[in-house]
Amino acid sequence: MYSTPLPQRQRLRNRAITIAIIAALGGGVFLWLNHIKEQNAQKRAAMANTKIVYVADPVQKLVKRADGSYYKAALTTEDPNTGTYDYTTLEERDVVVPKSVSVEEQREEPQFLWRPLTFTNDVEVRIIGPHEADRMPRLERLRCAVKPIDASKPSYTGDPHAEVRLKSGPDQEGTDAGILTALFSNGGQQLCQDRITILVPDGSIQP
Repeated sequence: MYSTPLPQRQRLRNRAITIAIIAALGGGVFLWLNHIKEQNAQKRAAMANTKIVYVADPVQKLVKRADGSYYKAALTTEDPNTGTYDYTTLEERDVVVPKSVSVEEQREEPQFLWRPLTFTNDVEVRIIGPHEADRMPRLERLRCAVKPIDASKPSYTGDPHAEVRLKSGPDQEGTDAGILTALFSNGGQQLCQDRITILVPDGSIQP
């Protein structure tokens, strides 16, 4: 009677176990990728039913600083369009409060791998002309927000300042490579920026 040697039988068993493990892993990855695709399709549909709106914050009345200016700009040398603007505003009971606004703003909540969330604001300084009706020095802020186009359908409900990788149109995010890129990269595009305008009379600017 012929019998398979023990070492060969053991090798066959190990090979069968290896094939079964690989097949199980492959099936799990396939199901996981399909699940991610379905989620992305739902998110894409929600993005397509979302529009950007701007909501005005209360206007902040500016008062002159000790140096006679209404604001002080600390711009970066690399990019003069970015930086921090310090100013003073008049609050209730005529209390003068120092404040600041930055082109780049950080939020407290941590991101993946503990990286801080950074958002970009659109900050502009505008000179109030001598013939304009409203010459009150002030800071106006329009906060960007999201709103559904059709209230009966799902729409994007996240932070519109955050970087969103999914677009409403076709792109590589629908592929397996795109899914993996979204998971293991920090790429993305900020949906919208807050529009901040510092309005001061002519001749009162000391950047």
